[in-house]
Amino acid sequence: MLKKWLFVIPATLGLALIVTSQPVKQLVAGVQEDGSAILPNGWRVKAAGSQIALDTFPMASALSKNGRFLAVLNGGYKPPSIEILTADTLTQVAKVPLEDGWLGLQFSPDGKFLYAGGASRANVQEFAFDNGKLTPSRTFTIVPEADRKYTDFIGDVTTSPDGHLIYAADVFHNQIVVINPQSGRVIEKFKTGRRPYRILFHPDGETYFVSSWADGTIYQHRASNGELVNRIGVAPHPTDILLSNRKPENTGDADDDAKWKFRLFVTAANTNQIFSIGVSESKELHLLESINVAMSPRQPAGMTPTALALSPDQKKLYVVCSDANAAAVVDLNDSKSRVAGFVPTGWYPTAARVMADGRLIVLNGRGSRSYPNPKGPNPFRKNSPVHSGIDSIQYVAAIQVGSASVIPPFDDDQLDKYSKEVYANSPYRDDLLDDARVPAGNPIPTRPADKTPIENVIFILKENRTYDQVLGGIGKGNSDASLVLFDEKAAPNHYKLAREFVLFDNFYVNADVSADGHNWSTAAIAPDYVQKMWPNSYAGRRKHYDYEGGEPAALPPAGYLWNNALQGGVTIRNYGFWTAAKPKADPDGDQVALVKDPALAPYTNMKYRGFDLDFKDVDRAQIFISELHEFEQKGEMPKLIFMRIGNDHTSGTAPGKIAPLSSFADNDAALGMIVEAVSKSKFWPKTAIFVMEDDAQNGADHVDSHRSPAFVISPYVRRGAIDSTFYNQTSVLRTMELILGLRPMTQFDAASRPMWTAFQPVPDTRPYTAEKPRRSLDERNPQQSGTSERSAKMDFSEADLNDDDELNDILWRAIKRSEPPVPVRSFFGH
Repeated sequence: MLKKWLFVIPATLGLALIVTSQPVKQLVAGVQEDGSAILPNGWRVKAAGSQIALDTFPMASALSKNGRFLAVLNGGYKPPSIEILTADTLTQVAKVPLEDGWLGLQFSPDGKFLYAGGASRANVQEFAFDNGKLTPSRTFTIVPEADRKYTDFIGDVTTSPDGHLIYAADVFHNQIVVINPQSGRVIEKFKTGRRPYRILFHPDGETYFVSSWADGTIYQHRASNGELVNRIGVAPHPTDILLSNRKPENTGDADDDAKWKFRLFVTAANTNQIFSIGVSESKELHLLESINVAMSPRQPAGMTPTALALSPDQKKLYVVCSDANAAAVVDLNDSKSRVAGFVPTGWYPTAARVMADGRLIVLNGRGSRSYPNPKGPNPFRKNSPVHSGIDSIQYVAAIQVGSASVIPPFDDDQLDKYSKEVYANSPYRDDLLDDARVPAGNPIPTRPADKTPIENVIFILKENRTYDQVLGGIGKGNSDASLVLFDEKAAPNHYKLAREFVLFDNFYVNADVSADGHNWSTAAIAPDYVQKMWPNSYAGRRKHYDYEGGEPAALPPAGYLWNNALQGGVTIRNYGFWTAAKPKADPDGDQVALVKDPALAPYTNMKYRGFDLDFKDVDRAQIFISELHEFEQKGEMPKLIFMRIGNDHTSGTAPGKIAPLSSFADNDAALGMIVEAVSKSKFWPKTAIFVMEDDAQNGADHVDSHRSPAFVISPYVRRGAIDSTFYNQTSVLRTMELILGLRPMTQFDAASRPMWTAFQPVPDTRPYTAEKPRRSLDERNPQQSGTSERSAKMDFSEADLNDDDELNDILWRAIKRSEPPVPVRSFFGH
């Protein structure tokens, strides 16, 4: 009888691992008995204080002049809005929809107006404000609609201290736009650093500071003419900035104390640090200190400090740590700042504010927990507020709404309790850097420096499928045959590989969509830029996809897997990652027009075409196999190979395009060809192949919309096994890193469990024989069908430019020719 090997992570033991062959309670994502929620990376969320429901991804707040009302900007996937809440109870008294809104929210100094950045609408919106009532007043257009491009995007908004002018961050033009609200006209455009994120005026009104999302720099400009007064480097990805005029006690140097009139605090989201900058009377800037908000001394990047708040007495600084679901509390009383502890927040906090009575208000972008969506998405109701023709109410990007954590004032004893909760909520521990808790004798080393019989790693990334869509009909494991779209006839190699090697029936993607999926699967994190921008793109407001290289603000903290490998002296070869294809191949066969990461370019096979659904995956496979033969002749293969075969994405039923079943059969055949070729090569005895999807595209699955197919193929993999251990994308990364002797890139892969339960110490070197296609690889969609018109409107030039839910509906109708069954699913993304 086949044994199931399961991990359990007790709440009180962090990453204590229990391995058993008896049925035990599995680690599963979702709400737990104590009211907390487990996310798929193993992090636990249980926010302090009371929780107030908000709308889609709240990301900014502004307090009215009289302090009685709090305005909140919701800027996520669902239609953006501004909510007006009473400051005492956070009861909603008004809500105004926005065409678009993102980050920028500011009351005028006299309190009569509220301004919001219009994001993709390239404007600033003005609202009259009167005792909680919000009335649309004027729209200051920066770029007319007819001339608007995806680069026309307005983020942060502030006013000059006297209220006479409005300053707005024109993010992708790297400039600050100045608007005269009297005339309603743009009167100046001042250049600044790349991707201006936050604008903050000096109290005297003569200068303003700008954090550059892409430059790692704070810029100071003269307000009258935009002249650069000062700049100071901090660290990658600065976001929020905040000024304090309070002098710390016990400085010990009166002369030095007198020199710095203000302290400017800066968060650096791609690090675990914030920075304190002295600002003198003459506007001189000097870096005073860096403050590490990590929970332990060796913790890799991943806390993601993104926002700041000061207590009314300016003795406490609160630092929002988005990826830790926590706020750090920094004591500013002495000359040397000190992290006093942490407060647990909701999921992915984005902003904070301390009220006059000492309450800490934290905005949580994703709320307090994950949510089930057992009735949807239903593609037959026509009442969608976002997309016509489908019901998006339970679409994976729409179902998650934000919240506010309202935390009463707390003393040191309570902060100590909060800190212990935050620490317990995190599966990361420093000792995991030295010991990944893999038992002795396993081919997966427990330390990066340990020896392993596996020398070569091949990483294959595919596109957008849930487990049940592909393997639901396999007849074993936790599978639901009623939800299969691509059955064994379309996917004979997927089925054969799962049967011959290991069937993973509890594997999850960390991501919601391809935008964050390609980052989670290559960088072990979806950085701040990706998290904040993709909902806008996927909602069709900013119609641009820049999440796979090429955007300087989107770079992750430690780079990508290939950067990690190069730094570790590991040889690499790239087939299709971060490339842009030429319209057609050159006469010499080159297919690649651009490699979006310069570090990757020298190691890229230029004949291997990147994402292009009109180019067959079997042709891609043959290009790799040809080079594999060259490696054999040389007697050496790169230690790390990464490859994209993405035609399982399909083109829906777009007229004239490859039909969905043929597209998947092509992908399946390519996977079989690659595995067979490697298994019959001289490198097979020392090779491991890892295969996973970048995301699950919100497809049907009876367990969860993020459960997805994954394969590990190697002579050292257990044959014919079912492994129900809870794994995710960063588990794959951690396993590959340990084999290759590489350090973890972030706290997420450092804390993820290596997939050692799938491995055995004695190799079985029998080669794999690929299954031949059982469907035509060339069947085309008809020019006219029930869904051809909907598919024809879609853009398949890049992954995930279309609505996931609608494409899933089209595929079901085209393949099943019936109404989709109601799946049982829940939402989670990290």
